[in-house]
Amino acid sequence: MGNGCPRCGDVLAVGVLCVSCAGSLPACDGLIREHVTSRTAKAGAAAWLIDGFGIPHALPTTRTLVGRRPQADLVILNGSVSREHAELQRVTDGWQLRDLGSRNHTQLDGRRVEGRATLPDRGVIRFGDVSFYFFSQAVALPDPDVHSVATTHAAGMGTYRYTMRGPTIDLCLLGSGGDDTGGALLYREPNAGQWAEMSLSPLEFQLIRLLCARAVAEASSPSRSRGCVQTKQLAKQLPFQSRYANEENVRQVVRRVRATLDELGASGLIEALPGRGYYVTWPVVVP
Repeated sequence: MGNGCPRCGDVLAVGVLCVSCAGSLPACDGLIREHVTSRTAKAGAAAWLIDGFGIPHALPTTRTLVGRRPQADLVILNGSVSREHAELQRVTDGWQLRDLGSRNHTQLDGRRVEGRATLPDRGVIRFGDVSFYFFSQAVALPDPDVHSVATTHAAGMGTYRYTMRGPTIDLCLLGSGGDDTGGALLYREPNAGQWAEMSLSPLEFQLIRLLCARAVAEASSPSRSRGCVQTKQLAKQLPFQSRYANEENVRQVVRRVRATLDELGASGLIEALPGRGYYVTWPVVVP
């Protein structure tokens, strides 16, 4: 078990980093520590990436896919990060980094990565706007004090909170702004202790919010169209940039939201009532 900062040995103050090393990583606006998660168990770590919150993220012995997709090995939920942004790979004589054609590029120690780059120990990698220290060995690290997003971030949000319980996953929609803002979609396995979080654009967030609000308002209705919001109404209420938004624009937003939900394992949450509009099929609970 490490006793000091793995980069310089100084006293720990920010997760597993000291104040100086944590402050040396460029900040990323809007990022919270729950936005970065690794699918690799710490016990199986072959190397580490440590973010600006001092949180260590384990890397496997094989290829590591980094991106915004929930299926990535290292998931970074930030708009500057592409869905498949970069990959790290262990080779015979060390580690290599490769950008996968990302929109906002990958940097290594301040220089853009083109092709493959050899990763130095304690180097700084930047995926879009999100930076990490790279540690090439499975060094012993203390466990930082990581709390559930439900107690550190979501507790401060209050205007909207809808929980949807599906057969294999729980979802929670959170937001604190007006009718034209985005928000967060939390997800976890049923009854699991900790939520993961995905940021939603204003259109995607407000679509789910409007459907959840209608589902709650009409929960006791015996009608077959219970909870359904008409497509024409959605075209008027969703925060489109154009005042001439139509039903086809709504259908495009629904397709994007469904694709996101499919990736999370929440297929079938939003269904269409032919000729009418859309509704959520899962029970919706307001805490």
